[in-house]
Amino acid sequence: MKRYCNSYFRVDTQRVIENYRKVQEYIGPSTGIIPVVKGNCYGYGIIPMAKLYKNCCGAEIIACSAMQEAVDLRNAGLEGEIVVIGGIPQHLLDGAVEYDLQIPLFEEKTAYRIQELTSSSEPVKVHIKIETGMNRLGIRPGEDLERLLTLIKTLDRIEVVGVYSHFSTSTSDYNDPFALIQCERFRSAVEQIRQAGFKPKYIHCCNSAAIAWFKDAYFTHVRSCTSLLGHVAMEDGREPIGLMEPLEIGAYITNIHHIDTGESIGYSRAFFADRPMDIATISVGFGDGFYPKWFRSQGPVLINGQRTHFLGCCMDQSFADVTGLECEIGDKVILIGSSGDERITTWDMEQFCGNTFEFLYGTIGTRVERIYI
Repeated sequence: MKRYCNSYFRVDTQRVIENYRKVQEYIGPSTGIIPVVKGNCYGYGIIPMAKLYKNCCGAEIIACSAMQEAVDLRNAGLEGEIVVIGGIPQHLLDGAVEYDLQIPLFEEKTAYRIQELTSSSEPVKVHIKIETGMNRLGIRPGEDLERLLTLIKTLDRIEVVGVYSHFSTSTSDYNDPFALIQCERFRSAVEQIRQAGFKPKYIHCCNSAAIAWFKDAYFTHVRSCTSLLGHVAMEDGREPIGLMEPLEIGAYITNIHHIDTGESIGYSRAFFADRPMDIATISVGFGDGFYPKWFRSQGPVLINGQRTHFLGCCMDQSFADVTGLECEIGDKVILIGSSGDERITTWDMEQFCGNTFEFLYGTIGTRVERIYI
C-alpha cells in the first residue's frame, strides 16, 4: 500500500550486509556478532533490520533493550534467539516465558520470580549481567556474584547461557585505561562463573567502539550496532574497519518565497533577514522526531548538488536559505547523504549537533517513511 509521507529515511541494505561481512572479517571467524536493534534499531526500523541481520547476514542471536521490542520481533515472525539486555520491570518477566526470550539476571528477586513463572519443561535462558564500572545494571564479581550463583544452582527453571557487561569509556580512546580495568573485572567474573560449573555460550562485553581496538575483550561474541550501520563509533572519528554509511534522509521543497531585509520567518520571529533572501519551506520539522538544534542552529542541507543551510523549523515544516540556488517546488532536499559532488554524513551531523547518531536518529518518528533498497 502506498504511503503518503513528507520525508524519508532510506537504507541501502546491501551496504549493511557488506558492513556485517567487514566486521566479521575484522574480528575473525572464532568470534560471533550479536546485532543490537534497540530503540527501533537506532531509528533504522527494528523489525526490517532484525530480519536483515537474521536472514541475510546469518546472525544467530539478536539483542534488544526492552521486553516490548522482543515481543514485537516475535510477533513479526522472527525466529531464533533474542536476548533483552536492558532492565526488565518485574511485572513483564512473564514475557520471557511466553515468547521464549533470553533475559538479563543480576539479582535474586528476578531469579525467584523466574522460578515461580516457569511451569513448562524448558527453563528460562539468562545472561548474567556483570557490574564492571557503568553502575547501571549488574552484579559485582566476588561475594555478590557468588551468592547469586549459589542461588541459581538451587533453581531448576533457570539456564545460564550468557554473561555480559558494558564499557563506559571505550569510545574515548584506544586502550582507554578505565576500559582496561572494566575488562579485567569482567574477565574475573567470567572465570568465577566457570569455576562454579556454568558454561555460558555467549560471553560479550564489546560494543562497536571496543570492536575497533579492544581485541583482547572479544571473548565469544561482540555486540554491534554502530559498526553494522556504518557509523563512526570513536569520538575522534577513527574507523579502522572500512565501513560504508547506508543511509539517506530526505524531504521536499513545498514553497519558495522572497523576503526583504528586516523581514522575519517562523514563530516568535526566530530569524531576521540581513539581506534580501529566497526562502524554501521544507516538508519536515521537529514533530517528525528530528533534534530541533539540527534545524534551528542552521545545520547544512543539500539541494540539487548545492550546499546551503536551514534557517529554523516548526513542528511540521522547516526553512532553508536558497538565495541564488537553482531549485523549485517539488525538489528533493538531502539532510544526510549525497547530492551531486556534495555529501553530508552522520559524522558531520554528530559534530554539528554535539550528539551521537543514536540520539539524533533514535527519536525520528513514523511519519518519516523507512525505505529499504
